[in-house]
Amino acid sequence: MTLTRTSLEGLARRVAESGLTAATPGDLNVLAETAEVIGLSPVLAEVLVDPSEPIVARERAFSLIACAVSGQVRSGVALAA
Repeated sequence: MTLTRTSLEGLARRVAESGLTAATPGDLNVLAETAEVIGLSPVLAEVLVDPSEPIVARERAFSLIACAVSGQVRSGVALAA
């Protein structure tokens, strides 16, 4: 699956409006895999996709990953995970 600027913005909008429950496990897995591809901490990715982690920790991981990934996507690169 490829993560594009449009798909990332759509995911971020859904999460901002409704929380992480608005994201499917598949959405989060793609974001986590993309984070690892660009060299972010694997711990962030693990926290993001682990439903047993506290929601506040998962939301923080989402925000850190989404910000870092958006910088890559905005530079015109479509990221495949």
